[in-house]
Amino acid sequence: MEKICMRLLTVCSLILGSLLLPPAANAAVTSTRPSPHVLDGIGRGQAFTYDTTTDGGQPVQASATLYEPTAPWRGKGERPTIIFAPGTRGAGDQCAPSRAGMGLGSVELSKVGSPTINANYEYGFYMGALQHGARAIVADLIGLGMPGHHTYVNHIEEAHAMLDAARSGLELAHAPQDAPIGFAGYSQGGGASLAAAEFADSYAPELNVAGTYSGAPPADLPKVMKAIDGSSIVHVLGYAINGFAERDPKFRDAVLEELNPRGIDFLRSAATTCTGDSILMWGFTNTRQLTRTGESLSELVERKPVIKETLLRQNQGKHPLKGPAMIASSPHDDLIPHDQVRAVAGAYCQMGGTVDFMAAPGTATIPGAGADHALPLYVNIPVGLKYLFDRFNGKPAPSNCCLLYTSDAADE
Repeated sequence: MEKICMRLLTVCSLILGSLLLPPAANAAVTSTRPSPHVLDGIGRGQAFTYDTTTDGGQPVQASATLYEPTAPWRGKGERPTIIFAPGTRGAGDQCAPSRAGMGLGSVELSKVGSPTINANYEYGFYMGALQHGARAIVADLIGLGMPGHHTYVNHIEEAHAMLDAARSGLELAHAPQDAPIGFAGYSQGGGASLAAAEFADSYAPELNVAGTYSGAPPADLPKVMKAIDGSSIVHVLGYAINGFAERDPKFRDAVLEELNPRGIDFLRSAATTCTGDSILMWGFTNTRQLTRTGESLSELVERKPVIKETLLRQNQGKHPLKGPAMIASSPHDDLIPHDQVRAVAGAYCQMGGTVDFMAAPGTATIPGAGADHALPLYVNIPVGLKYLFDRFNGKPAPSNCCLLYTSDAADE
């Protein structure tokens, strides 16, 4: 009897241990294809699919593009790799960066037969990284370019997709698994890059994360939802709802029972559109027009616990970052509130992180139009890439956490 009990205890310990350990580093590449692009001479492109997991731990496949530079790496150590997370591209499969014609963009038909535009507006930054000798991996993120809804701003799944893109991309490039990597992204991509750094220690501890650049991350989803309502990109709320609804039937039912026919159409069209299409069809819509009661979607969040709990579960700043980070935001950003970016930077500082918070220069034009969010992208990302190259070359990471603790000096 004692032997039986000991065996049972051993089995239970093994099972419990397997639940507590991070997933094995087996993010296998499942398919590849050539990905020709305009600047092929700078580096060869290769699109690939790979294994990753949902926020509930279920297996799923995602897609990405590997760009291998022709330029030599002249910095310290092994050639580094930057894993880029795309900014908002849409939710239709045709919107994925890996599907952009010649790397730049394309005009296609959506699943419902309507014309749609895929604009790869960050392509130049990928090429900039290659010119400096770094390898680039561009993750489409889960559900974009692959079956199922794109799980937009699901930060847990974004982290998994980014970390497994790093694992599988390094394997595909025949690079050492401990070669230095960095994460980079702006807006949706800023949230995804930050999520990757936040979950790296628990999900992919073997990765050698040298640093992270995160611009304008939607770190606090309820606050971002309120800011986006009535803006040019309000339709992205449909992207997010569809993604969360696919993972959680209770969330889905709690939302659907509150929508009127126009609200249902809002979600249905969100599943197949790219960002430009969404702006043309739904830009500046007030979400009070979408509900049976005339409440905004933000008001529904406050009234319905299952919706609020789903969003709060995704909020960032709960776990220490792996490696140092530059987190940037413009005080004039009209879509992603500056205060919630600053707050998450402060949260990482309080956990002992090395954070360089940048109150980036911006504009103040037409509130809600999105220009004051989009324009800083082209100022911020080059600064963020320089930050990463400094980390790859072993320069000490700067920190202004003391300013975040004491005053608003970092905004000046």
